[in-house]
Amino acid sequence: MINVLIIGAGGQIPRYLIPLLQEQPAITLTLFSRHAARLPYDGMRKITGQASHVPDLVEAMQGQDIVYMNFDDKRITEAVIDAMHQTGVKRIIQAGVLGVYGEVAAPFSAWNSQMLGQSVATNRGIEALEVSDLDYVYMRMTWLYNGSRQEYVASPKGEPFLGAQITRQAIAQFVTDTITGKRQDHRASIGLWEPGSEYKAKPDFY
Repeated sequence: MINVLIIGAGGQIPRYLIPLLQEQPAITLTLFSRHAARLPYDGMRKITGQASHVPDLVEAMQGQDIVYMNFDDKRITEAVIDAMHQTGVKRIIQAGVLGVYGEVAAPFSAWNSQMLGQSVATNRGIEALEVSDLDYVYMRMTWLYNGSRQEYVASPKGEPFLGAQITRQAIAQFVTDTITGKRQDHRASIGLWEPGSEYKAKPDFY
């Protein structure tokens, strides 16, 4: 049995991730958010708390094997790492942003920088994860949209970031593949985009 804690369970990616994980008989879910009781899911533990509050995190992490963190904030990531050390949890998957290494390739890089600015890639969770002793996967996600496609390209650190878009459903599939062991990424920062979106100047939905 794999016990998975989802921090930020009310977000848009968990809307697709949670049903995928519910289909896995070997996975038990715990949902953590500021208003956990409102989450529309049955048959799993729900914990209301603040992700910046280490005691709340420690309570939620008891007995967990993997943490999925659905947002990116260095200060909160440091709190999560502190709680993981206190509880002995070693594995974390974090939803993050593209461009943290200046790796976004042209022509998409110009539009992406114009839309996001340069500061979006600073003070990110990857900065805390890379200096930690944890077994992490940091997802450098390109621009997200909702759609039926679940395919993804997974690009390791050090390679150019080429893709302009990806569905939240595909991100949920990547997380599921990582949790179930279909993928074997360890202490890895992975760029994620949809096949066919390489070398676009901007996402199709803009």
